[in-house]
Amino acid sequence: MEEKYKKLIFSDVPRLVGLPSHFDPAPFWVTPEMGPDVKLGVIGVDVSKLVGRYITDAHAHECAEVYMAPSPGRGDMVFEITLDDETYTVESPLAVYVPAGVTHRFKTVKAKREGSYFFGILLDMKGS
Repeated sequence: MEEKYKKLIFSDVPRLVGLPSHFDPAPFWVTPEMGPDVKLGVIGVDVSKLVGRYITDAHAHECAEVYMAPSPGRGDMVFEITLDDETYTVESPLAVYVPAGVTHRFKTVKAKREGSYFFGILLDMKGS
């Protein structure tokens, strides 16, 4: 086998990256270093270990973001989401679009089971 695509398979994930306003290194599953056309970053956090805690301090990015909390059942995860000066309590499954420059933070209120993942997608990580 030639293995010309082997360099496109990554098993050293997640890659922990320290980011401003994040309390712990962020577990990146996708980063721009994976290829010249990859301009986004994908963070995936098991929030079952973060119930009652904010995931980050309030912060903003130069790029837009999308957050997702997929779950098999409605309400398996519950979050307090603050966008600028407005706070919402929302339940999974959910997706949230955060425009560039909007201050945001998330608090895990409930995670029904271990392996409850919350994903953040930085849409232009090179510009953030």
